[in-house]
Amino acid sequence: MRNGEKEAPAPGRPKPARHAPNGAIRDDRATEAPVISSAASKQEPPARGGKGGGPSIAARFAAAAPSYDAHSAAQRHAAQKLAERLVTLALPPRPRVLEIGCGTGHLTELLALHLPGAWILATDIAPAMVAACRSRLDTNPRIDFAVMDGCRPASADFDARRPARFAGFDLICGNLVAQWFDDLPTALAGLSALLAPGGVLLLSLPGSATFVEWRAAHAAHGLKSGTRILPSREACLAALPPGDNRIETEQWRDTHAHGIDFLRALRAIGADTPAPGHVPLTPGQLRRVLRTLGPAPRLTYELLYLTHRRT
Repeated sequence: MRNGEKEAPAPGRPKPARHAPNGAIRDDRATEAPVISSAASKQEPPARGGKGGGPSIAARFAAAAPSYDAHSAAQRHAAQKLAERLVTLALPPRPRVLEIGCGTGHLTELLALHLPGAWILATDIAPAMVAACRSRLDTNPRIDFAVMDGCRPASADFDARRPARFAGFDLICGNLVAQWFDDLPTALAGLSALLAPGGVLLLSLPGSATFVEWRAAHAAHGLKSGTRILPSREACLAALPPGDNRIETEQWRDTHAHGIDFLRALRAIGADTPAPGHVPLTPGQLRRVLRTLGPAPRLTYELLYLTHRRT
């Protein structure tokens, strides 16, 4: 890996896109991801809550559970960066940890490794993701699992092996999940309220400069990308509740063999929900955007790392 990039396979030449029976745009290599280009003919409702909130988005993540690990390079990278920050947090020897949006367990596994005395409650809004994480880590007696909407903790289906008060956490963390909150300030305030005094909220999420290359390829043809509107660093800082707060920023790039592989990867991790009101591209518009993006495109992730300590 060089400069945070994956080694891409040799570029392929896509066949012309055409309409699928359900109205989505596809080609012979892949079905397009609605979040970016084609979208379903009916728009999804706005996202709510942690890792999707709302049945349609939760269903996307559930469907993506089998393919998630093979396409989640950005998630693995950001999870590693969060784990590296754990040593700076001065947590107690046996911290109580709540993870929101655990997915298949990238961050969960690192939490268990770096916090050997911790009790960890790993949660996700998608039951299939919780099941995948459980199958990966269920032999660890210090990890329990629950289905939960990250910004609605009262929704937790908490069937842990040991009783625990659902509050007073020393650490609450989430990896590339908070971008799905429809009301970021309210969600962060709710999570902060679950912290013990001096407890830490540690999150990563993609910022507003994410996928600038994709949006520019659309703009070159007078088109608007279907990528969801992501919060800026300033908006995230303003959304954090009072406390000891800081945000760090990283530019990380991922290379794909072709633009259509970028779309396939988003669908494979369940991140294929379009921005509200997005108008699907026609096949011709999509071909023009992909030509402008070029072969082996490098897509930027602006990764924001948020730290909030409750005072």
